[in-house]
Amino acid sequence: MSSKVIITTDTGSDLRPENLKKFHIDAMIPFHITLGDKSYNDFYECQPKDLFRFFDEQKQVPKTAACTPIDYFEFFEPFAQQGCDVVHIAMNSVFSSSYANSLTAAQEIKEKYGTSVYSVDTYTLTGAQALMAIRAAELRDSGMPAKEISEEIAAMVPHVRTNFLLGGMNYAAKGGRCSMLVAFGANLLKLYPMMHIDDKGIITSPKKFRGSVESVQNQYMDYVLDLAAKYADHKRVIIGYTSDNKKLIDNMHRRLKEYGKFEEIVESVTNCTTATHGGPNTIYMIFADKY
Repeated sequence: MSSKVIITTDTGSDLRPENLKKFHIDAMIPFHITLGDKSYNDFYECQPKDLFRFFDEQKQVPKTAACTPIDYFEFFEPFAQQGCDVVHIAMNSVFSSSYANSLTAAQEIKEKYGTSVYSVDTYTLTGAQALMAIRAAELRDSGMPAKEISEEIAAMVPHVRTNFLLGGMNYAAKGGRCSMLVAFGANLLKLYPMMHIDDKGIITSPKKFRGSVESVQNQYMDYVLDLAAKYADHKRVIIGYTSDNKKLIDNMHRRLKEYGKFEEIVESVTNCTTATHGGPNTIYMIFADKY
């Protein structure tokens, strides 16, 4: 492992401490989560259960805020002081100014210390972003220099499928991402949208599943595993969920065991950035295509 290349990401990736350690990802910068009039650092000071409790009590969706250029400069500076280059795996620039702010900080780091920060716009988030961070760390551990790693990860962007199932429409409605009328109709009809993020960072809802929560989750997994059978490289799949629901988690593992083709399953409870927009019982299975 080269000590001169550092791999970092942000909490939009849903990576947890055990995964950061396992895959040799050096650091994760937190987004800011606002609950009422107080701001917290995602994951380190605020967990999804805190968001859901706030929503239940206040009937308000928590807000997220990007890391500022100052945040990024302070985050990158200790690595620059050690003479290290950094590859930063950033959340979708369509959703957040965080990527742009990381570029501003990278320029300041270069001017002050002469080291480089290569920030990669993943045009995605959650497990798809995590897949890219893990791959970046693998490339670093193989001896690849920072610039080439950033180029490899940028080339990976079109080949990672980001599909996730919302646990309901209430958070989307309260957050202004759909109307209350649409949310009411969806809840009445027991409709749950699957969201897709394309390689330009644009989010759409190409499918909706109908039924009980358990039935809908199985329909979603049927859909994703059918895609995997056709396209996945099967090296690894990342599963994530916003609610610590043992029955749901066990079912996801059971389905993947029955499928039997992925070499590795990486599991994570999401960070607050994802949970804020998805609400309880949001889940995903994310993998990279063969390319």
